[in-house]
Amino acid sequence: MTSFLRAIDRVNDFLAAIAMAFLFVMIVDMLYEVVSRRVFGAPTLWAYDIAYMLNGIGFLFAAGYTLRRNGHIRIDFLSTRLPRKNQDLINLLVYLFLIFPALGCLILGAYTGWLEAFLTGQLEPVSPWKPLIWPLYGGILVGFVSLMFQAIAEFIRHCRAVRGLEPSPLEHADDVAA
Repeated sequence: MTSFLRAIDRVNDFLAAIAMAFLFVMIVDMLYEVVSRRVFGAPTLWAYDIAYMLNGIGFLFAAGYTLRRNGHIRIDFLSTRLPRKNQDLINLLVYLFLIFPALGCLILGAYTGWLEAFLTGQLEPVSPWKPLIWPLYGGILVGFVSLMFQAIAEFIRHCRAVRGLEPSPLEHADDVAA
């Protein structure tokens, strides 16, 4: 079980590294656009599309990594006053009844959108460059699936913490907040 959880963590670490690389590419992309537009008076057709696509995919690629590091925003001013075991139980319920169903719907929607765009060769309708849209939808799908796997891993870690088999994953949140 531990090797399965570590494998999920490694995949999300890898996707977060890709997200960081996307950030660098976006910076270069925007610098090129600004120089091209302001200095040479020749704006690009593609720079905006590249930037928003990389931003959207990178944001979702980093979501699982952020979940593992307890970096997502929480409204937990009441639950933090409870014993750690009760906090883990609350998290189990939130994962079970809120996060898993929501991610399931998002994955289904992302898959449907990607498949339709891939099969029809759909182009971005509002862009003058008109790039294929399925790579964006595919990246969104990969991001949601990796987030679901990380949520499953965190759910398992909370279950193990409730049973006293390992420390609570919330203990990492204390390190991040400090």
